[in-house]
Amino acid sequence: MNYQAIPKDVDWFCHHLVTDKLLTKEQCIKAIEAIEKSGQAVTLRLLKLVILQNKLCQDAPKLDVLSTLSTSEAVNGRPPQSILNPNPVPVQTPPPAAPPPPADVAPLKTRPPMPSSPTVAPTPSAPTPKPPEIKAPPEDKIAWLKGWPILNQAENMSREAARQLLDDFLHRSRENKCSDVHISAGAYPFVRRYKEVFLVPEQEILSKKAAENLNYAPLTDEQHAIFDEHHDLDYSYNIKEDDRYRTNLLLHRLGPEGSYRIIKNTITPIAQLGFKQPEVIEKLTTYGQGLILVTGATGSGKSSTLSALAEYINVHRHDHIITVEDPIEVVYQPKGCNITQRELNSHTRSFQNALRAALREDPDVIIIGEMRDLETIEMAIHSSETGHLVIGTLHTSSAADTMNRLLDVFPHGQQAQIRAMVAESLKGVICQQLLPNKNGDGVVLAYEIMLGTLAVSNLIREGKTFQIESTIQTSKNIGMITMEQSHFDLYMEGARSYEQTIPFIRTPDLKRQMQQREAQAFGGGAPTAGGMPSQPPPTVDPQQGKKRFGWF
Repeated sequence: MNYQAIPKDVDWFCHHLVTDKLLTKEQCIKAIEAIEKSGQAVTLRLLKLVILQNKLCQDAPKLDVLSTLSTSEAVNGRPPQSILNPNPVPVQTPPPAAPPPPADVAPLKTRPPMPSSPTVAPTPSAPTPKPPEIKAPPEDKIAWLKGWPILNQAENMSREAARQLLDDFLHRSRENKCSDVHISAGAYPFVRRYKEVFLVPEQEILSKKAAENLNYAPLTDEQHAIFDEHHDLDYSYNIKEDDRYRTNLLLHRLGPEGSYRIIKNTITPIAQLGFKQPEVIEKLTTYGQGLILVTGATGSGKSSTLSALAEYINVHRHDHIITVEDPIEVVYQPKGCNITQRELNSHTRSFQNALRAALREDPDVIIIGEMRDLETIEMAIHSSETGHLVIGTLHTSSAADTMNRLLDVFPHGQQAQIRAMVAESLKGVICQQLLPNKNGDGVVLAYEIMLGTLAVSNLIREGKTFQIESTIQTSKNIGMITMEQSHFDLYMEGARSYEQTIPFIRTPDLKRQMQQREAQAFGGGAPTAGGMPSQPPPTVDPQQGKKRFGWF
C-alpha cells in the first residue's frame, strides 16, 4: 500500500472506523489494497462500496456520517494518529534518570547471579486463520464515475466558459441516470444515483470562487438580485426545452451551493410508475371535483406521479388545467386539454394568490406543486368544494399522517368544520417511497393508497384517523394497500432483500412469512410461533455462503 497516495479523507475515514470499532486496522488496509490491485484510484466512495459489498460493516448510515465528517476534517490535513501510515514517527522521550544512591550505602559493584528458571516448552498455538480475500467493486459497477469534467477549473473561467462546464457536468449526470447533482464550496462535487450518494472521483474540493462561477453562471440579473437579498433561490434551469433542472441555490458557511434535480424529458405513464393496480390511480382522475393528495418525503417520486396524473387527464379529458409550481418542472404540451402553467415569483407571488385568482379563471383541474402552509391548504380544500378537481402534494409518510397534517394546521375552533369538508371532498391519498432495489442498480416504488370511501370519510369526520390503517387493510379488494404490505410484496417478488425489508415490517404474521422464506432458502424448518425455525438450519459450507450472499 502506497501511503503517500492515500487521500486525506480516506485516512481520516479509516481512523474513525478503527476508533469507533467498526473495523480493524487490518480490514481497512485489506480493503484499500483490494482497490489498488484492481488498478483504480483509492477514493472515499470506493472504500465505502468495498466495505458494504464485502459485508465488513453493514451500518450504512453510520458510514455516511463518518465519510461526511472525514471530508470536512481532511481540509486541515491528516489525522494525528494515522492507522494507515506504515512508518509513524515515534515520539522521542528521554529515559528516566536513575535515582541517586543513598549517601550511607555504597553502590553495588556486582549483581549476584539469578537462579535459573526451569525451561518450559512453548505451548503450540492454533494456526491463525487466513483472512478472507477482499475484492474491489467490479469495473462495470463504477465505470460510469470515470472521466467527468473537473469543476475546479471554473475558478479562472469566464461566465460563458463556467456555464458550459456546468452544462457538461449536468449532461454527464443525466446520461448516467443520476437524480441530483450537488456543487458546493468547500466540498467535493457529488451526485445521487438510485438513492445513493457518490463522490465524483478525480475532483478537488471546490474553492469558493469556482463554486460561485459555476452556480451563478445560469442566473439572470433579476435572479442574482433576489439571491443577493435572500441568500436562497428556487428556479428552473433550462438549457433546452427537453434539458431542464429544478435548482435550489443557497449560501452557507463556506460559500454558495447549488442542488440540481434532473427533470426527465419524458412523462412516465401511470401504468409504468410501479403501481400494481394502475387502474385504481387512473380512476381518481375521472372525478369532476374533489381532492387528491400525493405525499411522501423529498425524492420519493411525487413529481413523477403528479406529472403522470396531469398527462393522463390531458390525454383523456377535454378540460382547462391550471398548475401552480415552484418552479415549473415538467412542461406539458396541450393534447385534449388546455394547460396553463404558473410559476412562483415569475408569474405569481404565492400559492394562495394564484389559487384565489384561479377560481375566476374557469379551471376544471387545479394542480398545486406543494401545499406548504395554512392559506394554501385552506384554498385547496375550498377549491375542491366549488366544482374543481384539486391535486396537490404534501411531505407526509402515510395516509393517517396526511390527514393529521391537513387538519392540524387549522386553529382548534375550525377543525370540526374542516374535517367535515375534507371528509366530503377527499377522493384519494397516494403515499410514496422510492427505494434501492435488491441489486443496487435501480429503484422500486413502495406506496400506500387510501380511497375516499364512506368508511374513511366517517373516520375523518369523527377525528378517528388512528383507525385509518386498519380500514385500508380490510379494503384491499377495492385497491387500497398499506405501506407495510407494499414493502412485503416487493420482498416476495424478489425486488428487495430480507435485510432491506425487515425494518419496515411490524405485523408478526408478515414477519413470520418472511422468516419462513429465508429459512427455506437455507433448507431449514418451518418457523415456530416465536418466528424462528423449529430446527436449526444445517451447517452451510463457507463457499456456498459466499455464493449465496456475495461475500468477499
